Amino acid sequence: MVDEIRSARLVAVDILKNVILNRGSLSTQLNAQQGSVKPEHLGQLKEVCFGVSRYFPRLNSFALHMLEKPFQEKDMDLYAVILIGLYQIEYMSTPSHAAVNEAVENTKALNKRWGGKLVNAILRRYLRESEEIKESLKAMPSVADSHPKWLLKRFSKHWPNQYQQIVDANNARPPMCLRVNLSRVSRETQKKELEAVGIKSYYGHFSKSALYLETPVKVQELPNFFEGHLSVQDEAAQLSAQILSPNPEERILDACAAPGGKTGHILESAKNIELTAIEIETWRLVKIQENLERLSLPAKLICADSSNLSSWWDGVFFDKILLDVPCSATGVIRRNPDIKVNRKPADIDALLEIQKKLLVEVWKTLKPGGQLLYATCSLMPEENEQQMINFFNTHDDAHEIPLESEWGENVAHGKQLFPSINSHDGFYYCLMKKRDN
Repeated sequence: MVDEIRSARLVAVDILKNVILNRGSLSTQLNAQQGSVKPEHLGQLKEVCFGVSRYFPRLNSFALHMLEKPFQEKDMDLYAVILIGLYQIEYMSTPSHAAVNEAVENTKALNKRWGGKLVNAILRRYLRESEEIKESLKAMPSVADSHPKWLLKRFSKHWPNQYQQIVDANNARPPMCLRVNLSRVSRETQKKELEAVGIKSYYGHFSKSALYLETPVKVQELPNFFEGHLSVQDEAAQLSAQILSPNPEERILDACAAPGGKTGHILESAKNIELTAIEIETWRLVKIQENLERLSLPAKLICADSSNLSSWWDGVFFDKILLDVPCSATGVIRRNPDIKVNRKPADIDALLEIQKKLLVEVWKTLKPGGQLLYATCSLMPEENEQQMINFFNTHDDAHEIPLESEWGENVAHGKQLFPSINSHDGFYYCLMKKRDN
């Protein structure tokens, strides 16, 4: 029988195999499989899965350099074993001999004993020749900056002045940021409550409700988390409710609401809001419901495609709309490092059409004089300012409300935030108003 620790590693192998084969995102795979791992091994599972994904372009280049030919799809689990071994050798405190032995044992547990010799040979060669391999590959963008070449080219083209900041932040572990429920407790009081239990934090610079933890902790350790005083949410994402600035009694739409962080924040920001939250996938709608139940906040939840108005809209206009569209997520790579593994340029082209359709259709549900906030967690101008240029060119009833703020870079329309080490993620916002006529 496979021992518990090795079983956790085998789960990691299966998750990474599926990520490499583009059979679902890392977060989806972890949610589906982490239940089969003992709680005490969950941290190890996440460390390996996130770490290999974070450094995949680099580790992949090393592995391919040493292999005579790439693995076929049916043996991608063996390739995952090699990548995990390389990650342990390069980035973890695992002794080198232990990393090699574990990798060979994993091949046995996978019923692929024939692969043991190959895995052993590759990892031992890396131990002998790592410096020479790194030197020979150092000019490759995938090795130097641990990103796919196409992505680095776009960062360099669009954001030459921010290029190094983006790359460095994407390769770093993200900080843990909390949103204080200001309708129940002040940020100052909550900071003191954290300190009372030994959790050190510091204020976010841009969101009035943001607290960063110096060291991440489990949510179970946060005082009053389950009473709804705190939520885990990046500071850039917290700006959504701050910009939208809800008023009591307003009718508000959160058009692409999962997992519900922004939904909850909007409801925390003013009393008696009539909020409708829409999400296209049922399981993601469940996540929103769970978040709102913890916060004890009401909303009308609908499972639908927001761009298909006939399937959900009752014809009553909204005062304000948050449209946080599906995007390339290139501003949150550090939280979703599997983007480095399987995101492709063609994916962005497909997303552009989805974003355009959502914006055009959802705009119809906004009342004259109402406001719509367009948001993405992307760094790609074609998903952000260019979408706004196209929209304003085709909608005479729309005009931009400039965002007067200390944060972000002013672009043609709206503001772009870049991921920053020990601070916020990358995000884009553009606020617009429908003319009264």
